[in-house]
Amino acid sequence: MDLIPSFSMETWVILGISLVLLYLYGTYSHGYFKKLGIPGPTPLPFLGNLHNYRQGFFNFDAECYKKYGKTWGLYDGRQPVLVITEPSIIKTVLIKECYSAFTNRRNFGPVGFMKKAISLSEDEEWKRIRTLLSPTFTSGKLKEVIK
Repeated sequence: MDLIPSFSMETWVILGISLVLLYLYGTYSHGYFKKLGIPGPTPLPFLGNLHNYRQGFFNFDAECYKKYGKTWGLYDGRQPVLVITEPSIIKTVLIKECYSAFTNRRNFGPVGFMKKAISLSEDEEWKRIRTLLSPTFTSGKLKEVIK
């Protein structure tokens, strides 16, 4: 009874190359933040930092805030995610530079009629919806609603 199957040498080479390519595919995006000098927790192949969420989103984010400061990078699977907690940078991203560089958010897949929501729409559709909604939420109108 053999513990290792008796495959031919070609089969072992193909299997080895396939495993190496699979590993490279699962980890190639994981150097993105390191190249930019942004700190963050070490991701796992294919899973990224999803395993860290076992302790809960809040606990994981609080731990990262203590360890890495106000900005850090993590990975949802192979997708890089930049976490920003500095209010001035958040304002720049969401308000000032929103039309040029930061139009798209996380893609959660098809969600029926909610696909046209401002938080899920992308590119030109997002710009159109934001242009329509922006005058509605001015500070003066929001103060009226609160009173």
